[in-house]
Amino acid sequence: MPPTGTPIPTDARALRDAANQHLFVGMNNAAQLAEEGGPGVPIEAKGIRFKDIDGKWYSDAISGMYFRNVGFGREEIARAVYDQLRTVNMHVYASAAPATIRLAAKLAELTPGSLSRTFFTQGGSESNESSIKMAQAYHVRRGDKGRHKVISRRGSYHGGTIGTQWLGGHPGFPRTDYQPVPAHSTVHIGQPNPYRCEYGGRDPEECATLCAKALETAILFEGADSVSAFIAEPVSQPLGGVVAGPGYWPRVREICDKYGVVLIFDEVITGFGRLGTWFGANFVGVTPDIMSFAKGVTSGYFPYGGSIATKEIADVFSGGPDKTFKHMFTYTGHPAGAAAGLANIEILERENVIENSRARGVQLKDRLTEMKEKHPIIGDVRGAGLIQGLELVKDRKTKEHFDPKVGVNSRLTAALKKRGVWLRVPAYILPFAPPLVITADEIEELANAADESLTEVEKGLGV
Repeated sequence: MPPTGTPIPTDARALRDAANQHLFVGMNNAAQLAEEGGPGVPIEAKGIRFKDIDGKWYSDAISGMYFRNVGFGREEIARAVYDQLRTVNMHVYASAAPATIRLAAKLAELTPGSLSRTFFTQGGSESNESSIKMAQAYHVRRGDKGRHKVISRRGSYHGGTIGTQWLGGHPGFPRTDYQPVPAHSTVHIGQPNPYRCEYGGRDPEECATLCAKALETAILFEGADSVSAFIAEPVSQPLGGVVAGPGYWPRVREICDKYGVVLIFDEVITGFGRLGTWFGANFVGVTPDIMSFAKGVTSGYFPYGGSIATKEIADVFSGGPDKTFKHMFTYTGHPAGAAAGLANIEILERENVIENSRARGVQLKDRLTEMKEKHPIIGDVRGAGLIQGLELVKDRKTKEHFDPKVGVNSRLTAALKKRGVWLRVPAYILPFAPPLVITADEIEELANAADESLTEVEKGLGV
């Protein structure tokens, strides 16, 4: 008989049975997880590692979901949240708690250019929704009411809401259940991926030039007076950390300026040190008009995010009631999340975490490059800082992927798990995005586990 009631927190079997019966686990289903013994159930954690309810320790090679920047076990962040909830647990209408105001001011200090005013959210999807709405409202305030189209790039991911899911196109998150495509508002162009440049670029620089030209072509084809914004990540995560070739971002900035298109950077993943710089904008040397952020702002200790706008964008929403940015969520600017963000940023600064991310990223890239020489199923090594990846191929010359029925990703996931690495390998990309506090020795452990796992999988495939 299936268990009834609420399981006790130490009963592993009852917890997993209850999860299979009562819980939607993101991007998984009960039958699939049951075959694997049920979902992971972490009960203790420190640094980059966590222990599951069966007593086995794992290294978190994906930072939860690209958010655990300062690692597990940061009691000072937990205390900051507790202290805030104990005093004021939520602001009242048309108000803002001191922590929320202080975080907004701190972000204006940290972000480049004139990015200076923040609308806070509860996560990345809401941040990108807010950024898109802000861009469209900006045009309306300026008298350009017809600018409703948003251009994004294939191979990107900007959220899971009905609005954001149609931006980009994540190979692991198909949208076949959610039709029709809002064809009149979303326009897609190619990703500046030098390994698979869809415009025929033969090297990173040529690919960058062609991909930037594709943006201008799309704006002209749609009509510049109908295009509100172009949204993109400085380094794109779904394909393992796509870094655009030289000249791409300066040219994109020029094109957006030329046609009055708002440039939105999705820094939900790249923000707060992931690339070895405070933000991806610093990494690529270009300041957007609006920047979406989440994940790393609190390192996952509280659901939080936001959209920060330049002074030029923000100023159009100042004045009478008709100028207001007419948008909010119930928990906009939650003070506990702001307190978590302030404590998290203090750790990033005090412990030189971003410098560590940069150094460990160089170390990781060296090891992944070595692996490519050794493993024929690695087609490409890409990424920067601590968001890197390997593209897995059946044939290096043709760049053909393995048939999904072969289950290369599930084989790798199992091999890594056996070696104490928690990383669910999606589709044909083996991603690496450990917490930014990872040490040099821990990078070596992670790389060795990946090396051994690739060897095991290749042997099973007869490669």
